[in-house]
Amino acid sequence: MEESFQGQTWTIKEKKPLRKKILLVVLILLCILLLLFIAREIYDIGERRSIAGIGDPIQTPADGSAHISSFGFDVHVTFEYAYEIEGLAVHTRRYFGFTSMADAISPMDVGIAWGKVAATNELIDYGWDHNNRALVMDLDPTDVGKVVAIGGTGYLLSHFSNNHLIPANFGVSHDIKKIRRGDHIKLKGYLVSVYGTRFGNEYGWESSTSRTDQGDGACEVMYVTEVEFLD
Repeated sequence: MEESFQGQTWTIKEKKPLRKKILLVVLILLCILLLLFIAREIYDIGERRSIAGIGDPIQTPADGSAHISSFGFDVHVTFEYAYEIEGLAVHTRRYFGFTSMADAISPMDVGIAWGKVAATNELIDYGWDHNNRALVMDLDPTDVGKVVAIGGTGYLLSHFSNNHLIPANFGVSHDIKKIRRGDHIKLKGYLVSVYGTRFGNEYGWESSTSRTDQGDGACEVMYVTEVEFLD
């Protein structure tokens, strides 16, 4: 819009109504959230495959600790056991959040299988998926007999784990984020207990130290110092 005064002309820019600006900001935020959701969901890319001959994880007592600062969380990590796990990555889930301590320090969950579970991953459709930081199965009823043949439910439940991976440094973080379904990997590090604070609030996270437990608390919280891709 142009106005003139005593022979002078100038342009007055009309301001966008506040409502339009708010809608634009909301739209941008929704697009960002959608992209993050899509990235998380499609991160489980790769191939379904089987690998035979993978042994059990190795766990030995350990001492030591580490400190992490992330998104305002001040985190103390206590090493409970030295831990080395070789296995088949059967499912992965990426996390981008910063509102919880878990998301702030552990950007990836990796479901890992070994033994006959890894060896039969193509023969048996275990229906691997992640839900709320847990690795879950949706086993086809027609495959129940095959599970019995490899040792039954007890064997099945003791030969896979969900692993909350805490990288020891930037390089390890980069390697963790490269893990895909179907990868044959070896992780070295520690099973840990975690204590953190932010804005006066306290948070705790405890690793499972057994391969035979189930339900809440059965996941391994692992401080990872080395990632190896075996084939």
